[in-house]
Amino acid sequence: MAFDAKVVWITGASSGIGRSLAQQFAEHGAKLVLSARRERALRDVQQSCRDAESHFVLPLDLCEPAAVGPAASHVLERFGQIDILVNNAGISQRALALDTKLDVDRQIMETNYFGQWH
Repeated sequence: MAFDAKVVWITGASSGIGRSLAQQFAEHGAKLVLSARRERALRDVQQSCRDAESHFVLPLDLCEPAAVGPAASHVLERFGQIDILVNNAGISQRALALDTKLDVDRQIMETNYFGQWH
């Protein structure tokens, strides 16, 4: 499948599944918008992708709702379109519910649920 001239915005692009998706979309000709909280890691992902200079690093924390609208406007100004959005950003907790503080659960919900809606 070719993604030539398609703009693909990937949240959670700094590692794991997001990084792998970025590399695969780039291999198939997509122009990428790489978002996550860690800019340095995003730059590493950008450099690992084919045609690195054509991709755009846009640091973004989905837990900051006020940042999402301006980020989308910035992408549209740069590329004129967003063809595919991969809402991959997320965090996890590896502990028993009994051992997990409520603020940790709230942070997970803020990122994994509400962050996707923003």
